[in-house]
Amino acid sequence: MRIKYVQPEVCLQSYKSILGQRPIWDWRHDKLLWVDIYENKIIESDQNNFQEKHYIVSEGVTNILLQDNENYLMSSYDSLFSLHSSISKKDLLTKISLENSDNRINDADVDLNGQVWISTMDTQQKSETGKIICHNSALQPICYDNSYIISNGPIFDYERNVGYVTDSIKRIIYRFSMSDIENNGIQKKVFLSMNNIDGNPDGMAVDKNGNLWVAMWGSGKVCCFDAEGNIKLIVQLPVSKVTSCTFGGTDLNELYITTASVGLNDIELERQPHAGKLFKLITQEQGYASNCYRSDNSTNLYH
Repeated sequence: MRIKYVQPEVCLQSYKSILGQRPIWDWRHDKLLWVDIYENKIIESDQNNFQEKHYIVSEGVTNILLQDNENYLMSSYDSLFSLHSSISKKDLLTKISLENSDNRINDADVDLNGQVWISTMDTQQKSETGKIICHNSALQPICYDNSYIISNGPIFDYERNVGYVTDSIKRIIYRFSMSDIENNGIQKKVFLSMNNIDGNPDGMAVDKNGNLWVAMWGSGKVCCFDAEGNIKLIVQLPVSKVTSCTFGGTDLNELYITTASVGLNDIELERQPHAGKLFKLITQEQGYASNCYRSDNSTNLYH
C-alpha cells in the first residue's frame, strides 16, 4: 500500500501550550476544547479558531468530556468533576482510586453506554502501575485492565464494536472487543507493536471507516492506520512532540491535533516556533461525535 504524506495547517492564533492534550469537539456549541496539563488550563476556541478563551483550574485538569445537554465532565489528576457550561462552577463527583501517589489520570472517554473510561499513568514513567478503569453511569468502577506505564485511550470504533488503548512507553497499541467487556472484562490483544515506527504512540482518534489516527510523540507526525494495522497516511508536523487528535467541525472531517513544547531546549524551541500550538487538517474521513456522560437527572445525551 502506498503511503500518502500530508501537512496540516497551524492555528496561528491558538494558545501555545507547555503540554497540550485531550482535544474534544463540542458538537452542542460548535467549539473545540483542549487542555494544557502543565499550566492547569482549559482552552476553548470557535470553529474558525479566531477567538479563544482560557480558564485556570486550580485543581488541575487532564481531560474535558461532554456531560448532559450543556455541561462538561472534567478530570483532574485524581478526581472527576461536573463542570458548568460557563466553566465557572464545578462540583466534585468522585475520587478515583489510584495505585500509588506517583500515579495520575491521563486520558478519558465516554462510550455509547454512558460508561466513563479512565486511563492512568506512572508520572515517573517507569512502573507498570497504570490502569484502564471502566466506570458505570453511577461512576462506580466495574472492570480494570492493569500493567500500563503510560496508558492513552481508550477510544472506540462503534461500527466495528472495538476499542483501542496504548501504552506509550512500551510503544504498543492494543485492541479489544466491546462484547468481551460485558462477558469477561477487557480481553485485549496487540494491534500494533511500533518498534519499527518512529516515536511513541500517544492520543488517538478513529474515523467511521475504521482508520486509527495516532499522535506520535517525539517524531512530529500523526499516523493513520487502517483496521488491519497497515499505515496508509502520515500527517507530518513541523514540531516534534505531537500529543493527541480528534475529529471536529460541522461535518466531523477536521482533524484537530495538539502538541507540546515541554522539554525542548532553546535551540529546539527556535527551530520549532509552533511547538505547543494547535494544528488542523481537513480530511476525507468523518469521525465519531463525542458521547455525553449521562447524569441521573438528564435526558437525550447521546449524539
